Parts: sequence; C-alpha cells; structure tokens
Amino acid sequence: MPELIVVANRLPVEPVYVDGDPDQEITGWRLAPGGLVSALESVFRTEEAIWVGAGSELLDVDHGNLHLETVSVDARDMHDYYEGFSNSAIWPLYHDAVVTPVYHRHQFRAYERVNKAFASRVAEIAQPKATVWVHDYQLQLVPSMLREMRPDLSIGFFLHIPFPPSALFAQLPWRRQILEGLLGADLIGFHTHDDARQFVYSCERSLGLAAYEGTMRVNNRRVGVGAFPIGIDAEGFSATAATPHVLERARQLRAEMGSPTTVLLGVDRLDYTKGIDIRLKAFAEVLQDERLDAATTVFVQVAVPSRENISQYQQIRDDIEMLVGRFNGSLATFGATPIHYLRRVLEREELIALYLATDIMLVTPLRDGMNLVAKEYVACRNDDTGALVLSEFTGAAQELAQAWLVNPYDTSGVSEAIVAAAQAPDDERQRRMTAMRSTVFATTAQTWAREFLTALRTGIASAHASVEDDRDQASIPLEQLASSQHLLVCVDYDGTISNIVTDPDAARPVPEAVEALEMLRDVPNTSVAVVSGRALDNLRTVSAMPDGIHLVGSHGAEVDVPLELDPSQRRLLDQCTAAASELVAQVPGAFIEAKPGSIAIHVRQCEPKAGANLIRHIVMGPGRYPGVLGRHGKEVIELSVAHAQKADAVRALRQRFDASTVLFVGDDLTDESVFADLSGQDVGIKVGSGESAALWRVESPQDVALLLQRLAQERSTFAV
Repeated sequence: MPELIVVANRLPVEPVYVDGDPDQEITGWRLAPGGLVSALESVFRTEEAIWVGAGSELLDVDHGNLHLETVSVDARDMHDYYEGFSNSAIWPLYHDAVVTPVYHRHQFRAYERVNKAFASRVAEIAQPKATVWVHDYQLQLVPSMLREMRPDLSIGFFLHIPFPPSALFAQLPWRRQILEGLLGADLIGFHTHDDARQFVYSCERSLGLAAYEGTMRVNNRRVGVGAFPIGIDAEGFSATAATPHVLERARQLRAEMGSPTTVLLGVDRLDYTKGIDIRLKAFAEVLQDERLDAATTVFVQVAVPSRENISQYQQIRDDIEMLVGRFNGSLATFGATPIHYLRRVLEREELIALYLATDIMLVTPLRDGMNLVAKEYVACRNDDTGALVLSEFTGAAQELAQAWLVNPYDTSGVSEAIVAAAQAPDDERQRRMTAMRSTVFATTAQTWAREFLTALRTGIASAHASVEDDRDQASIPLEQLASSQHLLVCVDYDGTISNIVTDPDAARPVPEAVEALEMLRDVPNTSVAVVSGRALDNLRTVSAMPDGIHLVGSHGAEVDVPLELDPSQRRLLDQCTAAASELVAQVPGAFIEAKPGSIAIHVRQCEPKAGANLIRHIVMGPGRYPGVLGRHGKEVIELSVAHAQKADAVRALRQRFDASTVLFVGDDLTDESVFADLSGQDVGIKVGSGESAALWRVESPQDVALLLQRLAQERSTFAV
C-alpha cells in the first residue's frame, strides 16, 4: 500500500472531449497538468501515492503510481460546504474581507460533515504510520478529525490562500474549531512568513497558546508552523516557450492584435480578489492621459470563469464587462481596439504563446497567497525580456522583488508603474527579468513538495511526535548528560546566565554560572558555548567569557567571528533602521539596539500599552519588508536580514565537535527553535514560566548556575 496520501477537495483530473472541443461530448478523463500534480510529479515517480478527492465514482484515468480514491458527498451538503461556507465565508475572510463574508450555521455544519467524510475515508485506507498531506481551506477540520481517528499517522496541512490578520480572523464565529482543526496536523505550511505569523497570532489570541519560532505545543504534541513558498514547473514552461510552433504562434497573436508597439496582459480567474476592475481603470487612465498611445497599445485580459453561481462572482463579471465596453467605446479608433477581453480557459500552449507576445504582465490582485501566473510569465521569458507589474499583496512579491511593485488599491500608482515599465530601458528590464528568473528556477513546484514532505517526514515530523510532558515532575537527567560520550553545553545569555536588567549593556553573568562553564570547558570531550541574540562583539564585551568558551551572536549568524552583510542586505538593514527609528522616536523609553545583521527594538522601559502598540507598528511596517525576518522576544522585537536562528548554530556546533549529546538552556521565544530541534538523549531546559517545547524547567539564572555546577561535578567524576 502507498505510504503517501494526498487529500484535496478535487481530484486532479480534467475531461477529454471529442476532437478536443469543449462543446463536444466527454469521452474520458486524464490527469490535469499543472498545480499539485506538477508539484508532486517527482514524488509520484519514486513512490506510489493515493489522491483522495470528492466524487461519486472512481474515474478511469491513466495515472501510473498515483491511485485515485473518491469521497461521496450529498449534493446539498456539497453546495453548503463549497459554495457556502468555503467560498462565501472562508474565501472572502482570508482575502482581507474585500467583500463581506457571510456566516451561516447550517453551512458550517455541512462543512463539518464533509470534512468528517474526508477524514473517515482517509482513516479507512491509510496504512499504519502513513504520511497524509491535506490541502487548502476547504478541509481545515480534517487534521484534527483524522488525528482522533488515526493517531499513528503523520499529518501535514498546507494552506494555498493567505491567512488573515488575527483581528480579522477573530470575527469568524467558529474560529476555535478552525484553529483546533488545523492544529491536529504535525506540520502546517503557508506560502509566506507573514501568513504563518498571522496564524500564530490567532492561536495566541483565540486559544491562549504560546507560540514560538517554528513550533507550538498542543496537547502534549509539538506542531510545526512554517513558510513553504510554492513554485511552478519552471523548466516545463521554459521548454514549451522555446518550441518553434509556440514561438510562431506568439508572432501570429501579435499580428492578429494589429502589431501594436506595446502589449499588456492580465490572466486571472474571474474573481473579486484579483483587482481586474482597478487594473482596467489604471490602463484606461494611461491612455486617456496620452502617456501611452491608444492606437499602438493593447491590453489583453483573460478572465477564466469561476464560481459563477455565487452572487459576488456574477457581480464582478458584470462590472468588468461593463468597464471593458465603456473604455473601448471611448478609447477605440477604427482598426484599433485597446482592450481585448477573453472570458474563457486557454490551452497551455496558447497561454504560453500569449506570455511571449506580451511586453508587460499585469498581476495586481488585492490579495493573493502566492500567484503563480507571475512566475509562469517569468519562466517563459527565455530571452530575459519583458516586464512584470506585481501587487505587493501577493506572496510572489516577497520573492520577485525586482518587479514593478504596486499597491493595487492605488489606481494612480498602478498607472505610473505601467508607464514606468513601458518606458524602462532595455537593460533595466533585462536586469530585473534575469534576477526574477533566477528565483523562479531556484524555487520550483518540485522543490516545494520535497521540502514540505521532508520536513514532515524527518526532522520536523519526528520533533513533533507525541511526548509526555513530565517536565514539572521529573528530575533533570544529569547523570545521563554527565556520562555522554561528547557533551555540547549551550546556554542563552540574557535571562539564562544573566539576570534581565533595564539597561542591556549592564547585564553581567552570574559568577557561579561562569565558574561552572569554565569547569565544564576543562572536562575532556566537553564543548561549551553561549548562544545569544546579541551581536557577537557586544556579547563578548558584556559577558567577558573566559577563553575556550565559544560565543555565538545574532541568533546564530555569528559563530566565533563577526557577520559580514552583502550590499543588498546592508541596504535593507539601513531601510529597516530608518523606518523603525521614525516609529521609536514617538514612544518614550523605546530604543534601538543595532546589530551586525539586525536591529532590536526594546520596549522594556516603555509604558506597557505604548510598547505593545510600537511593536505592532514595527511588525506591520518594516517587519513586512521582503527579506526581513521578525523575531519576538521578551519586550523586544528584532528585525533581521540575516536569516539564521539559534537551532542552526547549535546544529553546526554539534557537527563541528561531533557531539553525541546536547544540553541547551534558554528562557526566550528565540530559544524555542533549539528546543524543538533536540532529539535522542538531548536535554532542553526552559528558564522561567510560559509554554515551551523544552521538557524540563528551572526558575532563574541562579538555578541555572546551580544546575551547571552539579553537572560539572558529575561530568568530572565520569571523566576520571
């Protein structure tokens, strides 16, 4: 039996028509290209898998290692679950409520019943300890339902749309049920760090769960939360774009448009989140102002029909078609129609030819989880030509920073970006496109699938297996540590071996802790390190650690030697510093601590409400810059352009010293990545109160000093 089960609302199939004509009879079914099928193709080549989706009958499809299983759903339940709760409540809510979500109890009950049907089918067919990967917003209750039915399974969940801000998510009447449903998974994946953080904030707000970098503890289990940006089959798009008949078709398309000087293109599902109406207005504004010539400029908008039985979709279709008619009526001349509107699905090769015929690609949704159209366009530009105008509210904007980024709500800003892209010198367009292509080919659909499944099946999945939380009852296993073959002792600094003080530069280590670390350093086969979020030079100054004790600064970015940023990282850090400085200047008591690869904004001396508001503005301001990683600590937020974490440093030290066992002691949120990464005979100890992935706990830095002294004595005894 296959060890991998993919669970999605739909089966990955499409109809086969007589003579390929959609108006003709359906003669069979085939696997649909693109999407999850492309992402998982490399996996299916090496292992058998089952795909579970809604359907009334098992379709006869040639699928090799992929087996299809259907879930039968009552027609009324399907309507209330899909058109109802999924797409009238969850979809608009998760897209920043660009239209008002509608909440009906009977629709949520149908959503529960359908999710349970999916979970029951998977529980029935899954072999022991199989891997189950659940996909998207329609099935958010499946992980917890399946966990209850089959606790032996390794369960992953990936959300393909954005996750809303916690304040917005809080309006959902069934917010607890959704969050608890998702937390049944071992690993929950999102496209971006922003989305992952919003999920974490919602868990803190609605469930009272403490959340840390990459992990949270739920019912004696550790649940991983991370960003896994999805890609496309870049090589496949590039290869198709290079075929002679597609290149010839691109030339034909341009000729059929009247051989315009500039061709712009939008390709979207006909959805109110895509911003098609604003895009049309921005284009019309450019022509009306004569910044581009209406006689030699063409905009092609491909609108793929979607959910046409939902009223909001009918309304946006009517609005867009009215705008197309109005603008063409006022801007067209004899022989030149500026807007070409196609409400249909294009075949893959026709779409790629259209990408090649286009000078400027417009991707301006109001909100989007990723948006793969932008990546498809870039992948097809084998000659590094073309320009991309991209909404900053897409996941793709965090990867394709060289695009002309726009606020899609700003019609004038979109217009200006269109003109800037049209008038940009060829070398600038080429430079931007070359950089974007490098990104698109490095993060493909295949790498996305492999990274998620590897995280689920190996490191993260094993770290999140059920464990008994006996940290408050059991004694710390000092004898086990003392007798290990090679022991690596790592301790955080502030709050762990040094008391928290108002002035960070006045923080000095507890003398007994330093003495104990020296004793451990001198024991054979024992390595000692202080792992801190402080800059390495600052850590060296304030701690005054004796020689032979290794120092790790900047959350793992500096191991014994200072960090050096590249020019782009330096520019980004300068931008963050400037933006944060403006915010900090308005809050008495707040100050910025500069580090080699980051800045830390401290609010320990602020009035509590003012400090919390400042951190919120930092997170929503420079904390959202592409390439910036935000880390929350105790009354501090750190913005880093060097994306190391303490777990990386401890892992590197373990390998460097060939350590068989690790002891890690820490007190802060940033230490949780290490606790979650420990395994085997390793020991993690949390200092102070609060939820933690560590299995043991002490109360204060003074307790840490006593613990280290006892360990040093026992370790010395074993070494004799």
